[in-house]
Amino acid sequence: MFKGEKVILRSFKEADVERMHEFAQYSDLFAMDCAFPVGQTMQRLHGTYEFFTKESSAYAFFAIEADGKYIGDCGLMGMANPHGVGELGIVIGDRDYWGRGYGRDATRLLLHYGFHYRGLRRIVLTTHIKNQRAIRCYQACGFIEEGRQRKDVWLEGENVDLVKMSILREEWQAIAKA
Repeated sequence: MFKGEKVILRSFKEADVERMHEFAQYSDLFAMDCAFPVGQTMQRLHGTYEFFTKESSAYAFFAIEADGKYIGDCGLMGMANPHGVGELGIVIGDRDYWGRGYGRDATRLLLHYGFHYRGLRRIVLTTHIKNQRAIRCYQACGFIEEGRQRKDVWLEGENVDLVKMSILREEWQAIAKA
């Protein structure tokens, strides 16, 4: 468990699946992840829960908790590579916690976990250009845009750019000291 200013990153509980199902009904959440809206059954989400709770050197997933309730999840993936690179993913599913620094706090905790505990040297992510709230969050946490895949995904009636971002361990260390 990792405690930040606003959130706690913790292991998943089976009770989180019900909230995951609630969040899975919001089509705008799929758009933030460049995905098409699809219904998520409870059975499928129980499978997701099982995956999230398996131990692996390749990935680590955390439930995000605030005010005593599950509000989303985050994780690092692809860590079983010889290059020390992991890919960050995060979703704040509870709209009451959007735009108020909860994602930023969770991202900072996840960076700490990846660099300090897992020994990563680089953490990457991909989002799309319409997800400006997320881009601002990532920039505030020290991520730098590395490039774009132009008009790469079809989203809400148009082709939009994917934004590739990363942060290096030494950049994170300089921010953490400040």
